[in-house]
Amino acid sequence: MPSLPPPPHSLVNLDATRERFGPERVVLLTEMAYTGDPLADAVTQELRAGGETARRALDLGLHHGAAFLDDRFPALRSLLAQAEADPPWLDRARLARGSEAYLAIGNVWITLSLGPGSLTHTYSSPSIARVLVRTANLTRMARRRIVETGVWNIETALPGGLERGAAGYVHNLQVRLLHAGVRASLRTRGWDDRETGAPINQVEMARTWLDFTYVPFRALGAFGITFSRAELDDLYHFWRYVAHLLGVDPRLYGDVTGQDQAGELLALINGTMEPATDDTRRLTREMLVAVAGLLEPSLRLPLPLLLDLTHALARQLHGDALADRLEIRRPPIRHALPLFTLANRVRRAHERLSPGQRAGAIRATVAYFREQLAALEGPTTYQRPAGDQPPCR
Repeated sequence: MPSLPPPPHSLVNLDATRERFGPERVVLLTEMAYTGDPLADAVTQELRAGGETARRALDLGLHHGAAFLDDRFPALRSLLAQAEADPPWLDRARLARGSEAYLAIGNVWITLSLGPGSLTHTYSSPSIARVLVRTANLTRMARRRIVETGVWNIETALPGGLERGAAGYVHNLQVRLLHAGVRASLRTRGWDDRETGAPINQVEMARTWLDFTYVPFRALGAFGITFSRAELDDLYHFWRYVAHLLGVDPRLYGDVTGQDQAGELLALINGTMEPATDDTRRLTREMLVAVAGLLEPSLRLPLPLLLDLTHALARQLHGDALADRLEIRRPPIRHALPLFTLANRVRRAHERLSPGQRAGAIRATVAYFREQLAALEGPTTYQRPAGDQPPCR
C-alpha cells in the first residue's frame, strides 16, 4: 500500500488523539479521510458514460440483482455483488426485530430524535457542512431535504424494507450512488482533498451513521425512551447492515455492536473535528425551523411554540457547550422537558407489560410512515443518481 499523505487540515488535535486512542487509529482516520467509496465511484462513471442504457441496467440490478446484468457494466455488477453478499454476522431474524424496536419508538419521537438529535450533530461538523453548503440546495430547500432524509429512514425501517430488492434496500444503494455523484461533481469544481479529505469521505460517512445510531439512541434515553439490552443489540445489528449497504468501511463500524463501542468511535471522530463554523450554524438554524414545520400536523401546536421546542430539545440533547457554538436558543419551554420524560417512561413501561400495546404502537408508526410516503411529491434527489445532485442529508 502506498504511503499516506499527511492528514488533511480538517483533522485536528491529532497528538491528543494518538495519546488517547493509539497511533494506529490516527493512521486509519487519515486513510479513511482520503477515501470515498471506490465501488460506487466507479459505478458513477459508468452511469455517466452509459446514458439511458446504463440507467435501465441500474434499475434492473437494484430491484432484481446482479445476476440479471450482462458484462457491459462491470462496476455496477461489482457493487451489486458486494451489496448482495450477506456479511458473515448477518441474522435476518434480528433485522426484523431491529425494525420492530425502531418502529416502537413512535413517529413523533423518531422525528425529534432525528432532527434536534441526529441532524444537529451531523451539521455541527464543518467538513460535512462544507459539502452541503457547496451543493447550494440544502439551505434553500431545508424542508425538502429533511423530508427526503425521512423517506430514506422510513423505507429503511419499515418491515421487510432491507430484503434484497425491497424499497429500503434500493433506497440505501441509491443514497450510496448519490454520494458518489456528489463526490464526482465536487472534484470537477476544484475540491482540495488536503483541506478536508475526499468529499463525503469514510470518516464523514461513519460519523453520519453514528448520527442515526448512537446519537438518537442516547437522545431518546434522555427523554425516557429507553431500550433493553436485547433491543439495543437488535438495533445495532439492523443498523450495521445499513452501514454495509451504504458502503461504510467495516474497519470503522465492524466491531460496533452497542452504545459503548459506538460512543468510543464517536469520541475518536469528534476529537479530531474542527470547531463549528458559520456554515454549521446556518444549517442547524434552518433545519430546526424545517423540523418544527414538519411536526405541526402531528402535534397541532403553534409553529413558534414548536420551534421553541426543537431548540430546547437540541440544547438538552447536546449540552450547552455545543448548543452555544451552534447558536441554539434557550427558550422557556425547556423547563417543561422533564414532563415529556415522565410521560415517555410511563408509556414505555406500559408497552413492556403489554405486548399488544407495543404491537399497536408499531402498527400506528407504520401507518403514519406509509401516509408520509404516499404524500411525497415527486422522486427524491437520491432517486436520480446519474445527475449532478446535492447530497440528501
